[in-house]
Amino acid sequence: MTVDDDEDDPTLGAVAKLSAYDVSQRHTRRLRHRCHAVLQPPARQERSVPRLDGTAVQRLVAPALGGAWCLVYLVEIMRRAAALYSSTP
Repeated sequence: MTVDDDEDDPTLGAVAKLSAYDVSQRHTRRLRHRCHAVLQPPARQERSVPRLDGTAVQRLVAPALGGAWCLVYLVEIMRRAAALYSSTP
């Protein structure tokens, strides 16, 4: 496709006929201020007393319990399969 193909393409011809509109300076400043306000990180509050926020539970205890549960489940499946296959001649 070349630059002069807009004469053959109706979509490019329609886009070329669109007029450009600009936003007023007042609206631009207001929009920029709103965007900056939304994108600012929330102010961090200093805590005087450290508290447990659950990261140890989320990162260590929960996966360990999940892994132990899976291991017990797998052992029970293997035990039942061994009992089933060893009882049949």
